[in-house]
Amino acid sequence: MKQEDIQIGVTYLVGLAGNLVPVLITDNHPSGTGWLGKTIKTGKQITIKSAQRIHRKASDDKQINDVAKQDNREPKTTTDTKATPKRDTDKSMATGGNQDTGKPMSLINAAAHILAQGKQEPMRCKDIVEQAVEQKLWQPGKGLTPASTLYAAIGREIKTKGDASRFVKAERGMFTINKTGA
Repeated sequence: MKQEDIQIGVTYLVGLAGNLVPVLITDNHPSGTGWLGKTIKTGKQITIKSAQRIHRKASDDKQINDVAKQDNREPKTTTDTKATPKRDTDKSMATGGNQDTGKPMSLINAAAHILAQGKQEPMRCKDIVEQAVEQKLWQPGKGLTPASTLYAAIGREIKTKGDASRFVKAERGMFTINKTGA
């Protein structure tokens, strides 16, 4: 439409986000270019900066209602990000997962749990990861090298906590539980 054809107080079909939306033009924009309007469907105030966005006059109420009904998308449902998914409470929860939130154990906590079990022999990180998955203490995510990640995490804990670390490096690439640590 042309700028001089647009009248205040008239409802026009305006292109918004790829849809034609009926908008009541309420006033000229204070800057002198464009208009202020109110959408018929939601009542939201909008600014129309260009006459090119205004397609045509909404000549009667039926046309306004038809256009408003064309946009019959369901509103997006928001999910509560704090809600935890329901999980089966099986052996994994009894062996160290967080029972309050239903989250499984982290890999480093699963490693401490596995090393504390049994004969307490030194183990490679690859073997620890395999046992954690077997015992359903931990589930692999998107990472391609969980054994390398575990190796780095154990090394970081040994370096930062020193004697209070849960782990001890027994030999190259092998760790055991620290019997004197926490």
